Amino acid sequence: MSVELRNVTKRFGDLVANNSINLKVENKQIHAILGENGAGKSTLMNILYGLYSPDSGEFFIDDKPVKIDNPEDAIKLG
Repeated sequence: MSVELRNVTKRFGDLVANNSINLKVENKQIHAILGENGAGKSTLMNILYGLYSPDSGEFFIDDKPVKIDNPEDAIKLG
Protein backbone atom coordinates (compact mmCIF):
# COMPACT_ATOMS: atom_id res chain seq x y z
CA MET A 1 0.00 0.00 0.00
CA SER A 2 1.18 3.54 -0.70
CA VAL A 3 -0.21 6.81 0.64
CA GLU A 4 0.45 10.01 -1.27
CA LEU A 5 -0.35 13.67 -0.70
CA ARG A 6 -0.04 16.12 -3.57
CA ASN A 7 0.03 19.88 -3.09
CA VAL A 8 -1.85 19.78 0.23
CA THR A 9 -2.42 23.23 1.72
CA LYS A 10 -4.18 24.15 4.96
CA ARG A 11 -4.82 27.66 6.24
CA PHE A 12 -6.30 28.98 9.45
CA GLY A 13 -7.36 32.49 8.52
CA ASP A 14 -4.20 34.28 7.35
CA LEU A 15 -1.92 31.62 8.85
CA VAL A 16 -0.66 29.03 6.36
CA ALA A 17 -0.08 25.86 8.38
CA ASN A 18 0.82 23.62 5.41
CA ASN A 19 1.77 24.98 2.00
CA SER A 20 1.77 22.67 -1.03
CA ILE A 21 2.93 19.57 0.87
CA ASN A 22 3.95 16.57 -1.26
CA LEU A 23 4.63 13.25 0.43
CA LYS A 24 4.57 9.62 -0.68
CA VAL A 25 5.00 6.74 1.75
CA GLU A 26 5.30 3.20 0.43
CA ASN A 27 4.48 0.02 2.32
CA LYS A 28 7.16 -1.07 4.82
CA GLN A 29 8.84 2.35 4.87
CA ILE A 30 9.41 4.44 7.96
CA HIS A 31 9.39 8.23 7.79
CA ALA A 32 9.71 10.98 10.37
CA ILE A 33 8.15 14.42 10.12
CA LEU A 34 10.41 16.91 11.85
CA GLY A 35 10.12 20.63 12.41
CA GLU A 36 9.98 23.42 14.93
CA ASN A 37 6.95 24.10 17.11
CA GLY A 38 4.22 25.52 14.91
CA ALA A 39 5.71 24.14 11.69
CA GLY A 40 2.51 22.26 10.76
CA LYS A 41 3.40 18.66 11.67
CA SER A 42 0.28 18.02 13.74
CA THR A 43 -1.89 19.81 11.19
CA LEU A 44 -0.59 17.51 8.47
CA MET A 45 -1.32 14.40 10.53
CA ASN A 46 -4.79 15.72 11.44
CA ILE A 47 -5.50 16.09 7.72
CA LEU A 48 -4.42 12.48 7.12
CA TYR A 49 -6.62 11.31 10.02
CA GLY A 50 -9.63 13.18 8.62
CA LEU A 51 -9.88 15.61 11.55
CA TYR A 52 -9.14 18.61 9.30
CA SER A 53 -9.98 19.08 5.64
CA PRO A 54 -7.26 20.58 3.46
CA ASP A 55 -8.01 23.81 1.62
CA SER A 56 -6.49 22.32 -1.51
CA GLY A 57 -4.59 19.26 -2.65
CA GLU A 58 -5.18 15.60 -3.41
CA PHE A 59 -4.86 12.24 -1.64
CA PHE A 60 -3.99 8.92 -3.27
CA ILE A 61 -3.98 5.37 -1.93
CA ASP A 62 -2.17 2.94 -4.21
CA ASP A 63 -2.16 5.65 -6.91
CA LYS A 64 -5.98 5.95 -6.84
CA PRO A 65 -7.54 9.27 -5.81
CA VAL A 66 -9.43 9.19 -2.51
CA LYS A 67 -11.34 11.71 -0.42
CA ILE A 68 -10.95 11.82 3.36
CA ASP A 69 -13.74 13.90 4.89
CA ASN A 70 -13.73 12.47 8.41
CA PRO A 71 -11.93 9.96 10.66
CA GLU A 72 -14.28 7.17 9.56
CA ASP A 73 -13.14 7.63 5.94
CA ALA A 74 -9.49 7.46 7.03
CA ILE A 75 -10.13 4.26 9.02
CA LYS A 76 -11.95 2.60 6.11
CA LEU A 77 -9.04 3.42 3.78
CA GLY A 78 -6.58 1.81 6.18
